[in-house]
Amino acid sequence: MRARETSVAVIGAGNWGGALIAGLKRAGLVPHEVIGRSGWRRAKLDARTIWICVPDAAIATVAEKIAERRGSLRGQSVVHSSGALGADVLEPVRRAGARIAAVHPVMSFPTRRVVPLEGVMFGVEARDAAVRRELNALVRRMGGVPFALRAETKALYHAAGIFASPLLVAELTAAMETAELAGLDAKTAQAWVRALAEATVRNVFARGPERSFSGPFARGDAETIRLHLEALAEHPILTEVYQGLARQALSALPVKNRRELEKAIGKRRVN
Repeated sequence: MRARETSVAVIGAGNWGGALIAGLKRAGLVPHEVIGRSGWRRAKLDARTIWICVPDAAIATVAEKIAERRGSLRGQSVVHSSGALGADVLEPVRRAGARIAAVHPVMSFPTRRVVPLEGVMFGVEARDAAVRRELNALVRRMGGVPFALRAETKALYHAAGIFASPLLVAELTAAMETAELAGLDAKTAQAWVRALAEATVRNVFARGPERSFSGPFARGDAETIRLHLEALAEHPILTEVYQGLARQALSALPVKNRRELEKAIGKRRVN
């Protein structure tokens, strides 16, 4: 394959953009150009694939900029990395002749520290089969694992990712905060939550959720649940977190004494 056919330009060199640049280099694909906020004047935008790595709110604006600067984009692909937005947000470049797609890395990039892309899953949304094959090949070349995404379910897909990562962080934070309220110092609270959480995560993916679920909900111990909620009463946000997760447990996992547990959890608050 000729160099022009594998050339990639990266727009945005933040946490994710930096990881993508490093992944391309490890795969032997030195980025054709990297365009930051101040690099638009010199940008050629003539790579086979232009990969937009900016926050979701900026993607449409960047697409408009590309279309204005480049004019015709025939023979090129423009890709964004949002897990929530469909490729249609790239409509300005599609009108300029580009093939459009979205490629979302299933990984957290919280800092500028480069995260290796080997083994990382990538959701690929592309209506054009040729583009999809090309992007799948690019992902595999970087060591990633591509899978197909549908535009119409992207919001739900991304919500699932929020449950699996940032809201998981929030839940663990709630657990550590509650442990500290119980009198544990911060270091002990972190170690205590870590021991339980790591064992639980291992069990869920080794044995399945149903066989990893234990404690008062599994036993149907409504009195213990009431005791928890009484203790949390002075902390309304922690109470809401507890009740929300408890309702999910009753909905999705095997519990005993369901009616008493529902009474113990209390009615859903209506605003």
